[in-house]
Amino acid sequence: MKDKKRRRILVGILILIAVIAYFHFFRQAPIKSQDVTTAAQFLQYFDQKGEKNITWSDFDHLPHEKEDAEGHTITYQLKDGSTLHFSGDSMDQPPRDISLNLEKASIQPQEKEGKIEPKSIQTKEDVIRYLGQVGGDHVTWSDFDHLPHEKGGSGLYVVVYTLKDGSRLALSGTGEDQAPWFINLSLTSDKK
Repeated sequence: MKDKKRRRILVGILILIAVIAYFHFFRQAPIKSQDVTTAAQFLQYFDQKGEKNITWSDFDHLPHEKEDAEGHTITYQLKDGSTLHFSGDSMDQPPRDISLNLEKASIQPQEKEGKIEPKSIQTKEDVIRYLGQVGGDHVTWSDFDHLPHEKGGSGLYVVVYTLKDGSRLALSGTGEDQAPWFINLSLTSDKK
């Protein structure tokens, strides 16, 4: 009888330790907008808040510039070299379009993340992780050929890849025989 009671207490303690370890080591704490300084942190914030809840002033702590007289297009400079672009009809509403330009990004791979193969890329997080591995200078058009895509462009060769999470990755440059000049990750849906 005493052994059963001890065993129950021990199992209860082990379960409690496992729950505490999970919350301490594996659960990510919510990120605040003022803590966002990299593309990976922005994606975490974007997923946490949702595109309809992001405001123009969330990132005023970052160096930024308005690209038009009305101020309805703002580019924020992130510390990893990527830029965050917001545009919309009014600053009183959430930005209509949110995108990350990644061609100049020097994204540092996270130690806990394993290597990702190009053919495994499915989400915006996968794109950031892959760029952290290879660098923007080593991205090729064929890295994303497994994704649904459309080719086009006027003046530049453009391929827009649709990711499984609804994001769109656009590569543009002179053609598939040269490395892409621009790498743009569009995060907002087409439904707006």
